[in-house]
Amino acid sequence: MQLQSARVVAFGLGFGIGLAGDAAHVASGTTGYDWDLPQIWDSAFWFPFAVGLAVLAAAEAGRRTGQPLRQRDWTHVVAGSAAVLALYGLTAVLRGQPTTVSVVLCSAVAVLIWALWDPSAKSLVLAVVAAVLGPVAEMLVMAAGAAHYATDTDGLFGVAPWLPCIYFAAGSVAGGVINALTREPQPVVVDTAS
Repeated sequence: MQLQSARVVAFGLGFGIGLAGDAAHVASGTTGYDWDLPQIWDSAFWFPFAVGLAVLAAAEAGRRTGQPLRQRDWTHVVAGSAAVLALYGLTAVLRGQPTTVSVVLCSAVAVLIWALWDPSAKSLVLAVVAAVLGPVAEMLVMAAGAAHYATDTDGLFGVAPWLPCIYFAAGSVAGGVINALTREPQPVVVDTAS
């Protein structure tokens, strides 16, 4: 796949996963929008575009740093993306659970996604950066009054305590999307000497 096409796919993955995951959060009452703006599905129109651009930025950062270090192709991109979406959906199901339970479970799943996708130092750095910047951006959205988390879910400066886990997992996978889609596949070597 060519570089421009891989960038479009990275943006599209962020747009689609953000839209579907956010719909799960709105449906469960985990989040809600407070400004009267046009919507796409259950999200404010700007939300999936913001997530798509964030994923594209992480994918571009990963491309420039050579992520993923493991050989990956489009099937791995699909699996990694599905795993991030599953974690996103899990957080909607965990509404009402004790914070310790939801944070421990989501943290374990996020680390598992990172470890299976690309357990490299470069991927870890990008995942940690995403785990900080993503929630801070959402805190600013909440502070502006554009949206809110439910009162039983807003224990981290107005956002959910498990939110960094979603961003960690998404950052680790997003960092490798472009290179996974543009690298030439490695030939399979069959050992016939045995």
